[in-house]
Amino acid sequence: MEIKSTYLEGERVPNFKSHSGLEYKEVYTSGDIKEMQELPGEYPFTRGIHKDMYRGRLWTRRQQSGYRSARESNERIKYLLSVGQPGINMDPDLPTHLGLDPDDPLAHGDVGLQGTSLVIFKDMVDLYRDIPLDQVSNTMIVEAPTSAVIIAQYLLLARKRGIPWERLIGTIMNCPLTQFVGPTYQAITTFFPVDYGVKIALDVMEYMVTHSPKWNIVNINAYNIRETGVNAVQEAAFALAIGQEYVQRLIERGLDVDSFASRIGFFSAVHIDFFEEIAKLRAMRRIWARLMKEKFKAKNARSMWFRTACQTSALPLTAQEPLNNIVRASIQTLAAVLGGVQSIHTTGYDEAFSLPTEESHKLSIRTQQIIAYETGVVKSVDPLGGSYLLEHLTDELEEQIWELLKVIEDRGGFLQCFMDRWVEDQITQMRYQLGENWASGQQPIVGVNIFRDERDSTKIAIFRHRDEWQRERIEEIIHYKKNRNSEPVLHVLNSLENQVRKHPEKNWIEPIVVAVESGATLGEIMDAIRRGIDFKRPGQ
Repeated sequence: MEIKSTYLEGERVPNFKSHSGLEYKEVYTSGDIKEMQELPGEYPFTRGIHKDMYRGRLWTRRQQSGYRSARESNERIKYLLSVGQPGINMDPDLPTHLGLDPDDPLAHGDVGLQGTSLVIFKDMVDLYRDIPLDQVSNTMIVEAPTSAVIIAQYLLLARKRGIPWERLIGTIMNCPLTQFVGPTYQAITTFFPVDYGVKIALDVMEYMVTHSPKWNIVNINAYNIRETGVNAVQEAAFALAIGQEYVQRLIERGLDVDSFASRIGFFSAVHIDFFEEIAKLRAMRRIWARLMKEKFKAKNARSMWFRTACQTSALPLTAQEPLNNIVRASIQTLAAVLGGVQSIHTTGYDEAFSLPTEESHKLSIRTQQIIAYETGVVKSVDPLGGSYLLEHLTDELEEQIWELLKVIEDRGGFLQCFMDRWVEDQITQMRYQLGENWASGQQPIVGVNIFRDERDSTKIAIFRHRDEWQRERIEEIIHYKKNRNSEPVLHVLNSLENQVRKHPEKNWIEPIVVAVESGATLGEIMDAIRRGIDFKRPGQ
């Protein structure tokens, strides 16, 4: 066995830059920071949105889950709740995201593969069976326009159970610009036009503000933006720019900013650069507060809160030596806690291979519980506040984020930048840069580009699907369509199509609720809307 002499001669890291390219100084002193008078819970909330933070209440542990049928996903939800997860984070499968029924030829091969197949109202009944909707906070990871159908199913489930919509607690992701693989042009525009996607997202927001005031109306997915390969500055600026657009458009619909701003949330990534990620979260809180107060004239302090769930980034996780991912995810989770977030999903060590197993899911929850209950980091609010390094890095990131926000604004706002492919160009450039950093070793990955062990044969148990399940699900939906009373369904779908065609300015959620109640499937409802706006998706 060869012993590499370079490891014996004394080692040093390849550079002293953050993942976003900021240069870490050798040492920081009081001269590097501004005088700090701000306390947690005080505007602009750099140190946290609550004065007591985790001393008053811990963050919500919210592991993302969902696979195959709603019935099986319900079992996983109950398992996660039984081992200490207080909130639900439910992800549909790809066909559901795209507004396709399982029997659509384009859906074959993806049904139930990376999320739950949610197509008919009965699926929603099965998914949340025995779950108290007014007691357990529920996040549904689905973007507009499909979010309109999913929220309609959920509202009907609450009505069926006799639960007033005013008591529902949870979040609908509902952002049409970020859910798939970040704001990449082709992925977002192929199955539905983006302008109508934004319109339906705003319909959902407006409807839920007036009908379910505790419900969070949008969760801007900064996580998926970051997973494209962009840096912390771009993640923050892109997400905040999208948030601004939604606020402005809801105001233009006649809503008072303080009636809805507190129901806007974000879903952020926490990457492996420990201090930069903590500083990023602090900077985003400060910028959002100032935008809401100074630009949009919010008066209620809650309207100025940057509330964010987060997930530990999957980009640093490796298929090589997968047990190393336990360490990576633990460090990222600690960064999220020290950054003062409201909800955390700790990515499973096996997710470079598959959906997480029950064992992996449990370990992710235990990681959060150990940090919460054993380390002592929650016993003081903002324990890193006043760190010369962290405060300087927060200021530096804030300055760069503001600069990028100004570039986006000067180019017409985020949606215009997206339509002009400018956002796509930024993502592409950063992907190339990230690949070069990995290949050159400037961004080290232990077990991959440094300390690589060719003898490693680590084997872990991974989640596996039953091969026959997709066929069974497709047959189930075909049977459902054949055996229902189709006449009222066709009548309602035609009515929906006509309303979309003749009244594009109106809110479409009510007719979508009626369509779900009639027995229409997700794909049928989405196709009726597509016909109403004269849009043909692939396969039509």
